[in-house]
Parts: sequence; structure tokens; C-alpha cells
Amino acid sequence: MERVGPVGPTHVGPFKVAGVLGQGGMGRVLLCAGPDGRLVAVKQVLAHFADDEGFRARFRREVAASRKVSGAYTAAVMDADADAPTPWLASVFVAGPSLGAVVKADGVLPEDVVHRLAAGLASALAEIHRAGLIHRDLKPDNVLLAEDGVRVIDLGIARATEAEAEGDTGLTRTGWVIGSPSFMSPEQAESKQLTPASDVFSLGSLLVMAFTGSSPFAGASTLRTLYDVVHSTPDLSAVPVGLRGIVERCLAKDPAARPTPAQLLELLGPVAPAGRQWPPAVDRMLAEQRAAIERLLSGGTVDVVAPPEPLPEPEPEPEPERDEVVKRAAEATESAPPVMPPRPTSPPTEPSPTPPRRRSRTVALVAAGVLVATGAGAGAYALDRAAAGPAAYADAPACQSAARYIPLTGREPKDDFHSASENQAHTMCTWYSFDAGRRTALVRWDVKRGGDDSANAKLQQTGFAADAVDGRRVNNLGFGDGAYWESDGTPEWTCALSVRHGNLVVWVGLYHPGACEQKAKEVAKAALKPASVTSG
Repeated sequence: MERVGPVGPTHVGPFKVAGVLGQGGMGRVLLCAGPDGRLVAVKQVLAHFADDEGFRARFRREVAASRKVSGAYTAAVMDADADAPTPWLASVFVAGPSLGAVVKADGVLPEDVVHRLAAGLASALAEIHRAGLIHRDLKPDNVLLAEDGVRVIDLGIARATEAEAEGDTGLTRTGWVIGSPSFMSPEQAESKQLTPASDVFSLGSLLVMAFTGSSPFAGASTLRTLYDVVHSTPDLSAVPVGLRGIVERCLAKDPAARPTPAQLLELLGPVAPAGRQWPPAVDRMLAEQRAAIERLLSGGTVDVVAPPEPLPEPEPEPEPERDEVVKRAAEATESAPPVMPPRPTSPPTEPSPTPPRRRSRTVALVAAGVLVATGAGAGAYALDRAAAGPAAYADAPACQSAARYIPLTGREPKDDFHSASENQAHTMCTWYSFDAGRRTALVRWDVKRGGDDSANAKLQQTGFAADAVDGRRVNNLGFGDGAYWESDGTPEWTCALSVRHGNLVVWVGLYHPGACEQKAKEVAKAALKPASVTSG
């Protein structure tokens, strides 16, 4: 919780700004006071996103969706202006930490608390579905443990069920899903038509997270996670027997096999009333939150932050040596948020859809992203150099269109993946040899977006460099801004090549016993053609 800087807004609509509750790449949430002194949370998007009519239209839908739902299990909408120069949505301020924050700070929850949590979530979903909506992004950070019970917040990508019936799957762009991969339903991961049962699957994943600290489908990459959501049977051994059967039903791959929220409440049975709803850690976090608000409102000492702006491109520095790279990555991890280890189980008969990454490299990549996001990335390792006016890609291509450019045979679409959010987009396409009985190629496109062209390219460059520390650099490739071979190899691929071009990274893995590297270069070059480039 922070004070707004001197150039920040003093008012949003009729509300007086007191401070910043949180902010990210898309916007921020302000703590405000209404004319009657009531505390209000105001969600405000960044000005440059407001210029995007598609984004503004989604914000209008959020306002309309939020107004439909009772405040008993959500944060009631008080006012909104989707047509303001900087659109905003004001809702009642709900005091309480998120489920994610509680588990991160105090560890996993006991069975009786998760039972209460499950009943509260089922009641909240019943109310959301009663209003004709599907939440679509039920995740730990969108569940608040308030003093009086569970509150589900952020209906930003909720969609009306009648829209789904008309064939509108609520995609941000044609063919792309939105949401949080670790807590998506299989049908959401595959861009299929959604029903309220999708939220019930997400509820099941949340309950596993409350018992274990992570989603039952958390993988080493977005594509691995989506694959597991669709295909894998989750490990529920950490879920107590009393709730395991209920969780199993929630996580059924077939939406029709999942219970409704009302049926869930029957399965859970009555919850004993209690004056204190949550463990002592939640009370402590609530008290700390109230104290911070009091300091903020009374003019006490708090951190001062400027309003968020698009990420600047740091000035290039001379390339540090490899030991310095490792040192900086290690230093970055000390301040980076903890990263849950990937779930080790995977389908025994299916090869991994992404090349394995060492744990240390994954943490380094995340930490490097934090450095750039906080403006401290000027000294980050530069494997390659982003020239003035870097290439800018709007999307990763769909496999159906991309495959026409790739000089490979034996397309196998069953393992293809598409996913996207406001900040990134991913595609994975595979090729298969039925004679050899194995996959022969995998091509992956990863696009960073959400900021300006330079910021997107720099974010991609920093993560690419962190991932390339143990790789073998490719010189004079003739295309792209930088490239490296995976020097340690993988059990599945003869060779694996990563190429960065602006805010796009193309990864090519081949099983090709003869002249593999030459073929991988040919495939990577061809893979740049179908990607949707806007400049560069």
C-alpha cells in the first residue's frame, strides 16, 4: 500500500484518492474515499490502453458484469465510467488478504478451513451464475478472505452465459483464450464453448492449491501447464480423504460430470458458524492492512510512488561476462517472488511438449523480468542487441496457418496449443512420424506484449538472455536479433534452437539424426514468416 506521487491524480470521478493498493502492466487499483467517507477501491487502466477500442469494450463488459452480481460474495460496484479518458470502476473496499497471499505468507491451510473456503466459493459461484455470468478467472489472487467470509473479485473477463450460447467464447482475439493457465478448465484451455462448470473446475484447482501451495497442474511452462490441464490426472494425495472425492468431481475433464455449486454445497454439508472465520494469520494480515490504511489516511510515512507508465527501454550497456550474469541472476532471485516448483508428474506415455529447464534458469528468467518491470534492468545481460525500432509482433500465429510455412512433414495437431493474455501469447505446433512412433519436431512461438514496442522487446531480450546462460551462442545466423543452441540437449530432440526477433522468441526442437542444426535453422527462419508483425 503506497501513497500516490505528486503528479498522481487527487480525484477519480467523485472519489478522493488516498493511495495505491496495487498496480501492474495493465493499470492499478487505488484506495479512495467517497463523499460520505466510505473507503472505495477504484480500478483504473493505463491511459495508453484506453486508446484501444477493444480494451475499452472489454472494460465496459466488466462494468456491466460486475453490476449484475450481489455484493454478498463479491465487491459491490458503486460507480464506474468506461468512457472517461482513463476508464475506471469503483467498488466497495473489501478488507482482507487474498488466498494466494495467505498461503504464501503462512503456508497451506488445515482441512476445516479449506472446508469453509470451499463452501464460501460454492456460494459465491452460485450467486455469480445466478446473475447469468461465468467468472472465467477464478484464481488465488481473486479470492479474498474477508472478516465475514469469502469474497470473489475481479469479474474483468466474466461473460454472460447467453453470449456463450450464441457462440461467443469470450476471446480477446479470434482463436485465443484468456485467463490464468494454472486454474483454467480443460475446455477453456482448448478455446471451447464454456458453461458455468468451467468455474467449478477452477474451484477444484483452488482447493488443491490451499492444501499444497500450488495448482495441481502447475508446469515448467505455460504450454506444459495447459497440456496437463487438458490431459493429465492430477495428484490429489495431499488432499484429505474427507474432501478428496469432492475435489475429484470438480476436476472431472467432462464438464457434465462436475457438480453444480448448489450440489457442491450439499456434498460439503453445513459449515459450523464461527466468530472467527479464518486462522490467526489472516487476522494478523487484516490488522496490518488496517494499520497501513490508517497511516495512509492520517498522512503517516508510507512509500511514495509515481503513476505507472509504459516501461522504458533501458540504455544498452557493455556485455558482462558469464560469471557476472550468474551473479546478477542470483541477486535478482533474492528479491523476486517465490516460484513454486513445477509438479513433477506427467503423462507416462506422452513426451514433454516443452524442453526441460533447470530450476535455477527458470528462477533467473522470472527474476530478470522483475528487474525490467521495476526499471532496474539496465544492467541485465544482453545476449543480443535490440536495435532502434525493434521488430514488434502482435500475436503468435495459429498452427493451422503457420504450418504452411514450415518445411516439415507429418503434422500432428492433437498436441497443438494456443494461449494468450494481455501481456503474452504462445503457440505450440507438433510434427509426428507414425513409422518411428514418435514426435519429430516441435515449434513454439512466444510473444511479449502489453507495453510499447521497445519495452516488449527489452522484456523478451532479458528473459531470453537469462535462459541462454547455459546455451551455445549462434553467431552470423543471418536473421533474428540473437540465437543459441541448447548445449545440454534433451532426451527427445537431436538439437534445439532458440531465436529472438524483437518481442518474439521462436523455439525449434528436432529429432533429425542427420544435419539437425542446418535443418533447425531453416525451420526457425521459416517460422518467423507467419507471425503477425506490426513493425520492424
